[in-house]
Amino acid sequence: MKESLAVAVGDRLNEATLDKAVRYVSSSWTQSGHLQGRGRKVRRRIEPTPAATMFALLLGFAVGRRGRLLFETPWTAILDSSLDNLIDMAADAKRLGLLDLKQSGMVIDVSFPGLFTDKERELIHGTHRQIG
Repeated sequence: MKESLAVAVGDRLNEATLDKAVRYVSSSWTQSGHLQGRGRKVRRRIEPTPAATMFALLLGFAVGRRGRLLFETPWTAILDSSLDNLIDMAADAKRLGLLDLKQSGMVIDVSFPGLFTDKERELIHGTHRQIG
């Protein structure tokens, strides 16, 4: 992991900072279930929950993704799941009242009723008015 990070950041970080970053990343990835083991960490696939799936979809929604594209974001990629499994998790999230999901064939509509204020919804949808 340290070598990959060193390649990504070049010479912007010194050895001590790289070591600390690797420790923090390893800890976070272990807590999220992406790494397993004590001494030598091994990457493993996670089993996403409906709540984690909802949050990943919400992040995609907040940056403007809609429909099927909501399921193809960096946040959903972290969940280690196929499109079908993500849709199943979204359906579970709907049953839990975390989001609204409508699907007809290849068309998918995901929304988050009651989660945003009117002002936030305007900003997300790009309908805010110019002042002046």
